[in-house]
Amino acid sequence: MSFKFFWAAYRGQLKEIWVGDSHAALTPARELGKPLRHIEDGRWVCHLGPRLQFSIAARGLPPRILRVFRVVGRAKHAKDVLWVYSFGEIDVRCHLVPRMDEPGTYDFVPAYLERIREAARVTGSDRVLVYVPPPESDVAEEQTGFPVVGTLEERTRALHLMRDAMHKAADSMSDDGPRILLVDCIDEFSDEFGVWQWRYTYDGLHTNDEGRAVVRAEINRVLAADGAGR
Repeated sequence: MSFKFFWAAYRGQLKEIWVGDSHAALTPARELGKPLRHIEDGRWVCHLGPRLQFSIAARGLPPRILRVFRVVGRAKHAKDVLWVYSFGEIDVRCHLVPRMDEPGTYDFVPAYLERIREAARVTGSDRVLVYVPPPESDVAEEQTGFPVVGTLEERTRALHLMRDAMHKAADSMSDDGPRILLVDCIDEFSDEFGVWQWRYTYDGLHTNDEGRAVVRAEINRVLAADGAGR
């Protein structure tokens, strides 16, 4: 599949690439597949598995992945490719609640966005999108190795603290690099308690078709606003 990916890059047939956790794999597509795969119409997924936003902040994207991305960055149409990065939902669901009120808990968020900006430089991008993790729920199945930590109310609060940190960090980034644009659908996805509305999720964790339409509309809005502001 890597050959097909490189060939698509060479021919200018890459349009959009989602990179990251299961949300990167299941927001643009209905099912999981190979880690690097074509979905349709020039859209690709690069599923890196259950990685944390905290871990990306500390170590960056895996070097082997950056080597692949560097090839794309050398293609003549590199600036036309839209990159969307998704990390952070596992941080909220499994890790942040016990320390969310401690000073400095969310200090990794600016470093995370800087790591994404580093990747954007590798891929030759002027701008990249970063997906803000979606709402929490109390119906998603607990995954082996990833126990849910905290009540639904606590996890919802932890998510909103992360969201605030992401917006603050994005707004504070310098102007001397690729632009980091957030795709934030939390308000649309949430009920009055901040919990996933069932109309937008098929498992309490990932988007269904209606949820995907919300994300696509927000992507279009963010890109249009960025274009109008320049």
